[in-house]
Amino acid sequence: MCERCSAAFVGFSNEFAFSRPIDAGDYTAVYGYSRISPGNWLYFKESVKPGKVKSYFRTNEQEIIVVSYDGGQDMKFVFDHPAPVREKSAEGYRLLPAQSAQTLLGDNIYHTLRDKFGIAVGLVKDGDKDKLATLLEDGSVLFITLPEQAQNIPNDKLSDIVLNKLRQLFPDDVSRVSVTVGQGVVYLDGLVRSVMIKRSLRACINNMPRVRGCVDFTKVIAEPGMTDKRIENEIYMLLESFGRNVFDYKVEVANGKGSVSLCCFEGLCPKDLENRIAEVPGLQDLNFSMVSLPEREMRNRETCLEMEHSYSLNSLLQGAKIKVSFVDDKYLLEGRVHSAFQKQIALVNAVKMTLSTAVENRLRVAGNL
Repeated sequence: MCERCSAAFVGFSNEFAFSRPIDAGDYTAVYGYSRISPGNWLYFKESVKPGKVKSYFRTNEQEIIVVSYDGGQDMKFVFDHPAPVREKSAEGYRLLPAQSAQTLLGDNIYHTLRDKFGIAVGLVKDGDKDKLATLLEDGSVLFITLPEQAQNIPNDKLSDIVLNKLRQLFPDDVSRVSVTVGQGVVYLDGLVRSVMIKRSLRACINNMPRVRGCVDFTKVIAEPGMTDKRIENEIYMLLESFGRNVFDYKVEVANGKGSVSLCCFEGLCPKDLENRIAEVPGLQDLNFSMVSLPEREMRNRETCLEMEHSYSLNSLLQGAKIKVSFVDDKYLLEGRVHSAFQKQIALVNAVKMTLSTAVENRLRVAGNL
């Protein structure tokens, strides 16, 4: 929000220059104002365009640079008694006005026509044109009109485009969702059926051309009778359905917001697992993390398989679904049993089979679910 004119600007992380590799292709070294390495883009003042540095050699007496322009014949530049580098940006610069459409807020810039360095400080709307605001080294502010392909689509036109797209892909949900557009940003509000739909709407809009970003205010429709405990149980039952390929899972749900972390064997975990969890009725939001491990790297794998086989043959554990993994130097029992007695029997058998190794019992009792 501008303190002088009260103009508001909604920014997204991809529009700011937080950090970048030194050899990033879109950033250019300016001769005399940058340290130079092979592979850098390099611009000489008053030249037509930058070139790619193929080789660089410098001593106190001489500097030799070989530059390639558009893959054509290499050009060799030799400078006697080179002056010290007056570096203003270690990462390089955006060359303006040519790179105005690619410039991020916070980027160091070099204006080739004015021969001045500066920094990109904002984006402003001037009438029907979007402009990049730059603060030059002499303290002056320069506004550069962005090229046509970088201009925001008029609000009413973009709103129609977004609504038509949503009607095609989400015909059952679009009637409950409102769309508002401002300066290329799409704002969603209303109700959706699941976290999965909520995410899909946002992803669809973010992937549309000429959309700067999406601000999502939609909420998931509350399911009658779906308490946090029931939502947790639904997620646990889903994870248990994948057998021993999914293990060391933890599920917490508070006020409809779920947090799920788990491990799985590489190549054996369903690719759509997160989406399937997001479809659980009543879930309002989801924080999901997964670690994938090669099955051959699990320690004591054979013992885990033997324990599972032993449980399957034990008449006292009839109907129980128990899987065993070895995590953090201990055996982990997960799954579902029918009574506290079965849970205790499983633990006693595990202790007997593993001797002195620690055992953690995370078995759930079906009657308590």
